[in-house]
Amino acid sequence: HGREEAEKAQATSKAVFSGNMSDENMPSTTLAEDDIAEGGIGVMTLLVKCGLAASNSEAGRLIKQGGITINDEKVTDNKLVITKQQLSDSVVIRKGKKIFHKVKL
Repeated sequence: HGREEAEKAQATSKAVFSGNMSDENMPSTTLAEDDIAEGGIGVMTLLVKCGLAASNSEAGRLIKQGGITINDEKVTDNKLVITKQQLSDSVVIRKGKKIFHKVKL
């Protein structure tokens, strides 16, 4: 890890919690076309691919408990599909109150 990574994390948290949502230092995942089915990718699969959940069952629990927000909208349906169009614009996932992750195609 080191000093540079710690400074990036600190800058990200300041930006996120001050309301200046800068995603330049936010942890991110870039998905390949192969990762996405024709209609899109299921939210539980997406959480696992991003490392925000260890398994589909953990992802389902997070959703059921109201702990997942995508682009400032709370996820309530574990069958939600994120489309290729949404991913091409990039999607910001929030897990709980403090964990932010950007996903793009």
